[in-house]
Amino acid sequence: MPDTDSPAPATPSRFARWAKTILSALLLAWLSLSFWHSAKPLPAGTHIVSQVSRLSESDVDFLYESPQHQDLALREMAAIDHAEHLIVIDRSPVPRELAEHLLARRHARPHVKIVLVTDPGNEVFGGTSSRILASLEQAGIIVARVRLDRLRDSNPLYSGLWRLLFGWWSDPFDETPGQASLRAWSRMQNFKADQRQLLVADDGSGGWNAILESAGAPAGLILRGSLARAMIAGELQIAGWSTDDDRLPADPPMDARGVGSIDARFLTEGAIEAALLDAIAAAGSGDQISIAVQNLSDRRLIAAALEAAARGAHLHVLLAWNPMPNRAVAGELLRRGGGRIEVRWWPLDTSLPKLLLVRHRNDLWMNLGSANFTRRNLGDLNLESGAELRMPAQAAPARAATEYFARLWSGADGSTELADHSPMAYWRYRFAEATGLSSF
Repeated sequence: MPDTDSPAPATPSRFARWAKTILSALLLAWLSLSFWHSAKPLPAGTHIVSQVSRLSESDVDFLYESPQHQDLALREMAAIDHAEHLIVIDRSPVPRELAEHLLARRHARPHVKIVLVTDPGNEVFGGTSSRILASLEQAGIIVARVRLDRLRDSNPLYSGLWRLLFGWWSDPFDETPGQASLRAWSRMQNFKADQRQLLVADDGSGGWNAILESAGAPAGLILRGSLARAMIAGELQIAGWSTDDDRLPADPPMDARGVGSIDARFLTEGAIEAALLDAIAAAGSGDQISIAVQNLSDRRLIAAALEAAARGAHLHVLLAWNPMPNRAVAGELLRRGGGRIEVRWWPLDTSLPKLLLVRHRNDLWMNLGSANFTRRNLGDLNLESGAELRMPAQAAPARAATEYFARLWSGADGSTELADHSPMAYWRYRFAEATGLSSF
């Protein structure tokens, strides 16, 4: 007979059942937020692919600062000083000299509309003094601090949890500028940024000057003509969902295609990656691909580079000496490049441009902008900007860009020992790239 004195099976307590239910609900909410905010529709003004503008050589200047060339900043200030109707800038951080010229132009021409789009994180963590932005606003300049939370999440596992626990009560515009609080620090770990570096201003006589810089590096493009209008349209859309200011100007009408020997497009975010892939895919035997970038880890670009080498193209890859991801990526390129890929290194105390050149016979394709060649910068996650130019290799801007890369290449370290061929380094960077749990 059964033992009637044996204890009954233990049943979960009501508290344990409730705890399990709550934890399951929190886990589901976390994963749901992580998925939605990594795949949600892109906000207006992002992933821009402008129409092709035909420009003449006189419409394009490739500028870089060196002992012989120090006029990039001067040209930027001159563009501000000559504007009569509209100035649109996307800049983070905002240099004091730039702010001073904006204030001077506003005082000299009170009717000029000025729109500044900037990353709000610079106020909290330095780079842009809160006094600078306050003075611009007091002068009547529209300052749009980008609502970065509306962008897709590049670090979804962290950002989903952050949105669940902190995001609903943590607003960057409620924080005290200059004080890196725990709330500000927790937001920074989302790794979101506005890295576009551009300025567009009318030239006072019916035309436009557009200046697009490579973030952190002393190199940039000056573009005149219709391409500027596509830049303005995108920036005004971002400003529209980042500020409630009702003084935003209307988009300027688009110009005709134009005439000249240079085809140019304005690209942002993921559209930059698509253009890079197309250009590399067209390279084959006898072609030269030159890359200078602070970080390289985008898997599609790496695969495209290896395929181009297999087709007979020669690649010069200039990377910053970053342990991750660059050393492991260099190891992969050298190991699998069939001897057609050469890697050199740039010191960390100065930034490299974000530049890719493809020389195909008598033509040169160029892309210059703010985006590093990583998932975060090319995956429609951060705000990035770039310009694509297709032109004869003997055109003045093509020669200037080629000379600039040659100067960088000749001054770089060619040590092959810096490449890391270990499987551990390879898989560590692959994990960081895929999950977003990294700062690159």
